[in-house]
Amino acid sequence: MSRRVFLYDDQALSARHNLNLTPGPVEKLGLAGLPHRTSDFERASVFAGTVVPMPGGGYRLYYSATQWEGGHKFRVALAESEDGMNWTQPNLGQVHLDGEDTNWVWPEGMPEGHDITQPQVCLLPNGDWRMWYWWHGHDIGHLRYVVCESTDGINWKVIDLEMPHIMHPADLELGQNAWVAGLTAAAENDRFADQRTMSLVEAKRLRSNDATYVYYNEETSRFEMYSVWLAPTDETSGRYTPHDNAPQVLRMIQRRESPDSIQWTDPELIIVPDENDPLHQEFYYLAMQREDNWAIGFLGNYRCWEQTMDIELCFSRDTHHWQRPLRGGWIPRGSVPETDCMSAYATNRMIDEGDTWLMLYQGGNCKHNWGLPEGVEEKVNVPMAARAPKGRLAGLKTTERMVGSLTLKPFNQSAGQITVD
Repeated sequence: MSRRVFLYDDQALSARHNLNLTPGPVEKLGLAGLPHRTSDFERASVFAGTVVPMPGGGYRLYYSATQWEGGHKFRVALAESEDGMNWTQPNLGQVHLDGEDTNWVWPEGMPEGHDITQPQVCLLPNGDWRMWYWWHGHDIGHLRYVVCESTDGINWKVIDLEMPHIMHPADLELGQNAWVAGLTAAAENDRFADQRTMSLVEAKRLRSNDATYVYYNEETSRFEMYSVWLAPTDETSGRYTPHDNAPQVLRMIQRRESPDSIQWTDPELIIVPDENDPLHQEFYYLAMQREDNWAIGFLGNYRCWEQTMDIELCFSRDTHHWQRPLRGGWIPRGSVPETDCMSAYATNRMIDEGDTWLMLYQGGNCKHNWGLPEGVEEKVNVPMAARAPKGRLAGLKTTERMVGSLTLKPFNQSAGQITVD
């Protein structure tokens, strides 16, 4: 059997001299072909959205219709595409807006008038579907992650609305609004204290921020969740960012597993800042996909002091231990005042184009705390796209006119030839 050795694989390398790892070439394509509809409110957001390759060909996209100004509104919407770049939004007959049909998905069992956002969708090998999303039920004190089931990916039913999989600190069970003020416009949930059914210890086990991604691992027949763990900080820690939207917390990445999409393991911290990161480094999300013997991760690299968000490539063999050889942005952000000059947020996966990968991402020109950089007059936050050649996500570079060398660890030559790419 042949085996590919990657230049970023610490297990395979013995030494590297005058060669620095660098992201491979990325072609930015500008706006993604997702036409704006009235039902998208202010904007369509593909951040923490899901691209599903369909068995008969083509793709389905589950994304968020969002409104922030003048009162928050969030809905889950659906689009379809043959090539992953040009999308249409079919009317689904489930929800109407101002008398017009929409492409909104509204699961049976969800209370009317509530908000749902950031859909994560899995098509299982037996043809069944699962979908998770964040449920904003502020009038009843709920801000939690729930799961639905479907046979076609269009008509959904909530499995158990009273069984939160993870919860935002502002959910009534935690009641930590003051601690995370700025993370969301949640209602003050102290008035729901008498409705709590969990102990604080039980509730804290399920604590997370939003920006959650869920996958199904066919090899293990288990679901995997990658979300945010919130650790406390204050002015005395040296890692406090007063102008962040939630300066009292530090964001890291947690992982959980489930055999049934309902009961989840305790959180496992898998990505935290280390000695090679800036002092105000945080991590906002982790999307990933499996290729060959690797999991390729798309990590939300949040430079908290600068208030910028990049997609950082990271890599793992087991999804528990992650290598971060390319610290910083994979898709280059534009210069001020370009559309994506301040942020890039990934969808759940890349789209296979044969010789290239296509990535949909959400680009924005405002800071994470919604402030505008100098030279930007109006906030823009839109779906965008970029393309990268396969096999060239990471490469090596050296100073011009200098010699570099790379030494692999000893290995057994079992294939008929060695190919150096």
